[in-house]
Amino acid sequence: MRKLLVYTALVALVVSPVFGQAQRGTVEVTVTDTDGAALPGASISVTSDQTLTRRSTVTDGQGRATLVALDPATNYVITVSLDGFATQIINEVAVRAGVAQTVEVSMGLADVAEELIVTAESPLVDVTKTQAGQDITLQLTESLPTARSYQDYLQLVPGVQDSLGDSDNPASRSGVNYRDADREGGDVGRSSDNLYYFDGINTTDRTDGIAGADLNTEIIQEQSVLTGAIPAEFIGVPGLVSNVVTKSGGNQFSGSVNYYLQNDGLVQDNENFANETFSTYDAAATLGGPILRDKAWFFASLRQVEQERDVVNEDGEFLRVATETADQGFLKGTWAITDSDVISGTYLTDPVERDGDFDRDIPNSADRTRERGGDRYSVSYNRVWGSASLELAATDHEADRNVIPKDQSPANVVSFAPGVSFTSAEERLGGSGTNIEVFRATESMRGSLEYLFDTGAGSHALKFGAVDGESTLFENPSTTGDPPATYLSLSPAGQPALLCEIVGTCSDNPWSTIDFGVSSDEVLGFTEGLSSSQLATLLGLWDDNGNGALDQNEILNNMTFNNTTGNPNGLVNYTRDLQTQAGISKKGSESLHYYIQDAWQWNKWSVNAGIRAEETTFIADNGDDVGTWDTEIAPRVSIAYDVKGDGRSSVGLFYGEYYDAFRDTAIDFAGSLTGRIIEEQVFVDELGEWINFRFRGGTAVQDAFFAPKIATPVTEEIQLQYKQDLGNNMMFEINVVDRQTTDIGEDYGSFYYNVDQYIGLGGDPNDPLNFFLGPQFFGFDSLGAIPTNLNFLIGTLPDGNFRDWSGFELVFRKRYSDNWQLLASYNYADGDGNTNS
Repeated sequence: MRKLLVYTALVALVVSPVFGQAQRGTVEVTVTDTDGAALPGASISVTSDQTLTRRSTVTDGQGRATLVALDPATNYVITVSLDGFATQIINEVAVRAGVAQTVEVSMGLADVAEELIVTAESPLVDVTKTQAGQDITLQLTESLPTARSYQDYLQLVPGVQDSLGDSDNPASRSGVNYRDADREGGDVGRSSDNLYYFDGINTTDRTDGIAGADLNTEIIQEQSVLTGAIPAEFIGVPGLVSNVVTKSGGNQFSGSVNYYLQNDGLVQDNENFANETFSTYDAAATLGGPILRDKAWFFASLRQVEQERDVVNEDGEFLRVATETADQGFLKGTWAITDSDVISGTYLTDPVERDGDFDRDIPNSADRTRERGGDRYSVSYNRVWGSASLELAATDHEADRNVIPKDQSPANVVSFAPGVSFTSAEERLGGSGTNIEVFRATESMRGSLEYLFDTGAGSHALKFGAVDGESTLFENPSTTGDPPATYLSLSPAGQPALLCEIVGTCSDNPWSTIDFGVSSDEVLGFTEGLSSSQLATLLGLWDDNGNGALDQNEILNNMTFNNTTGNPNGLVNYTRDLQTQAGISKKGSESLHYYIQDAWQWNKWSVNAGIRAEETTFIADNGDDVGTWDTEIAPRVSIAYDVKGDGRSSVGLFYGEYYDAFRDTAIDFAGSLTGRIIEEQVFVDELGEWINFRFRGGTAVQDAFFAPKIATPVTEEIQLQYKQDLGNNMMFEINVVDRQTTDIGEDYGSFYYNVDQYIGLGGDPNDPLNFFLGPQFFGFDSLGAIPTNLNFLIGTLPDGNFRDWSGFELVFRKRYSDNWQLLASYNYADGDGNTNS
């Protein structure tokens, strides 16, 4: 029923004003005579040999005409003619996605010149908008020593951070990695809060929030990047929005062949790893041309990138040779049925195979092979009639992410007692532990229409649009070994190890730094699974105060580890994750986004006001709806003032809200009911056996529930802007920004709402600084209303949670002319706020 309603809505867009993701641009032409008087009735045509888009219209009573839905291109030709006047031809007009380009034409009488040809100096600023960001051109990227990926190009945009070795997903503004901000070596420059589009296909990984596809950069016609003041027609995110528009071909056959080679002999030696060598080649070819001149074009590309690396460990010892091979294919076809109707289809594929791990901290025993990548498809239909533009589109994004251990023996991570020397290889024994097979897919349908009209109080561009999306997360993980388990083991210094020593509550000499994967509070939960006889045995040994119950300190100070029974490497047993059921899990989410927006221009003022509504539903692998958020309404308003009325300088103010819906990691957490089941266990020496302290997966004990009282994280942004066209293809821009993020998501263990557990772990709910929240915080009337078969509740951080980000940026850009170009910026930012687990 939901799909039927969406399809009906998309069809209804034909007769109602709607608009989707901004893939195209607009040209606004004003025609006057040499005395400045408006010339109505002038014929205007727009063409480019980089696109099949063609538009023609006539000027209105004020001598104005707007040509909508133009594909991005750098060399549009505008022809203006009117009886009695010399025809004007304006060359090299650049059109950028989502930008309104202004062209002013002054026409002389025909007896002076029959035809006048000029080269446009396109305005570099759009005085009607307050958006922050940049368009990245081939002229810019080909003249700089950047890596050959659209993700690396993002770091050319002012305000985008260096992501410290992971350039694939750089952070922008408040989209920094707060989770890792408080960790040693935490990479706050890497973001999982960006959005990535190729020809309207949302290729963002719905689970990880990172770029979900690779492509040959030779196919890029334009890459536009928004970092702030994002209007309602776009999904709002704390990070950036990257939109790649690809080439279409042309009336002439053309192509390119490229080969790049780099190896360790061409770069400075790594002083820390002098024996580590590498070799990379990158070969690509493109071909575009006509299928039918002026009617149908194609553009195709093939690329292969291969990297071979000698991996050495921290001691300089050779480990292995690892090779990664990436193949990238692209095909696009465009058919101009008429000058007003265009159909376009795109296919993109990017399989990647790696036969070993590049990470030098991974010993050979834990080496893995990897496969990732997949196929993407899109088809779109665009129609223009008069001052209205319609687009309907469907997309399909598919991707695999498989990891297979070369060694199928159990994984065994080891922590060493104080004073025990060890190597990195001794910290990780056995294989890597889990065969991972993952398939992720996102399908969407969208409809869009832009309708322009004039009133007595200015001109309007009314937009309304809808996007329906569905994502699928298919997983088939399996633990290696017999029994199938991953171990966390101890290497003590000859005597039994106390739990309080291992976790550092009774010793100033901690064990080797190792992430046990579980906290001591979680391990202590094993007592809930004891039989009456087992509990009696431990009470007789550990009940120091004789009250007939075991508290936290009694367990920490008495529980010892010295048993090696069944350990795959003869070490002391601590904890293990035992797979008791294998199985496939298929879950996902559904989303519906729609908005309405009006861009109003009157004299020197431009107002863009809109609202965006977003709704998300999570579907568990048993088909149940396990979480539906209320429809969130995000207002976004910008006001811009053309300072001199000449279209060359403006001041602007923006206010908007960006809702950042939970990703599919949430449904992976709360919706795994029919797949693999893991029993987390601790070895109790006094009982001589493994005891469960938590289940992961399955319905017996569900991993997580969405709390009834939960909110979608939201970021509020205020931006002040001034921009100036300096002439000679130069511009200057200042942005002052303040952002505040609230309603931050978090997962909670039961001791946050179970007062007995909180007290049992040493907490005092009456302490003004306590962390106890109670059932009502999560939307439950009482403790008895909360399901008992769960590990965590997914909710929102308490009132007072925040992430604040403020700063300013100065931007200077000279576009390519007179054989040089320049993009320079200075950014200052201050951010602080809550992390999460």
